[in-house]
Amino acid sequence: MDPIIKADDVAYPILQVPDLALQEKFLVHFGLHVAELTDDALYMHCEGGQPFVHETRLGPKKFVGSAFLALSMSDLEKLSGTDSFGDIEEIKGPGGGFKVFGQDPDGLGVEVVFGRKERKRNSSLEPEGMNVGGAETETFQRLNRAKRFQKGAFPQIKRYGHYALHCSDVEASLDWYNAHLGIIATDIYKAPPADEETPVGGIFARLDRGEKPADHHTILMTTTELSNGQAGLNHVSFEMVNIDDVFMGHEILAKHGYEPEWGIGRHYLGSQIFDYWRSPFGQVHEHQTDGDVFDNSVPPQIVNVADLGNPAEPERGASQWGPAMNVDTFGDERGL
Repeated sequence: MDPIIKADDVAYPILQVPDLALQEKFLVHFGLHVAELTDDALYMHCEGGQPFVHETRLGPKKFVGSAFLALSMSDLEKLSGTDSFGDIEEIKGPGGGFKVFGQDPDGLGVEVVFGRKERKRNSSLEPEGMNVGGAETETFQRLNRAKRFQKGAFPQIKRYGHYALHCSDVEASLDWYNAHLGIIATDIYKAPPADEETPVGGIFARLDRGEKPADHHTILMTTTELSNGQAGLNHVSFEMVNIDDVFMGHEILAKHGYEPEWGIGRHYLGSQIFDYWRSPFGQVHEHQTDGDVFDNSVPPQIVNVADLGNPAEPERGASQWGPAMNVDTFGDERGL
């Protein structure tokens, strides 16, 4: 059965916290800029042309949901006619446009938007070239040009990239996101022996953009094992302009005393260079870059988690390089 629509990208996460001033301070250090601040909402933009890539509402701390970009107004009309989504409304935040709001099987919010007015970019979003590979000068990306970043500069964020959820039933969640937004599985991971009888531990799922490339995952759906049985947010992730921005962001956030969660390292599933940090409210935000992309011709892969990492030195949450997860990484309900 064909999905109702096929979303084209993610747009912004929607979080809720009791102190917008404290949230603004953290997000500025994280690399975002204020697009608009009202009495009850904070909108932050990045270096790109999106009117905003992060929305925070005032209230008791919780994860409200995440927004997706539709390809047409007709897509919003199709969703608004289903049981899962409400009526079409105008977006109150920067850039205007229209949205429909719904809930997934765990009651987590899903906003689908169209018609937002773009803003002028802060930068070209073109990363500085890397002098790697062969020894011949024609293979160099940066010739007769030095690479320079201002010491202590804030990191540059390109876009909102993905988010991860704790789900009560990961397979039911994938079915729902596929039926409504066209989300498809990339990697389905299981514990050994990873056969048909082994329960699914999590699913990395991506947008179906046809022949156009899509990130390895737009949503990671994982179990509630690490969140005391509660469905909700695991983390939100933002793509950086340069690899250097991941390291610059790490330096800035450490300097200002924020709580590191995990990183810097390179993932196996998705291949991103990653760095995770806790906000003052416990909600995990990730800097990432250099991830895998796929078109819709690549079928889902079953991944045995025992195959990730060095079998001689098994570690929790193995990465290609970088620190292992400790027992507390993503290990409570603070970010929900």
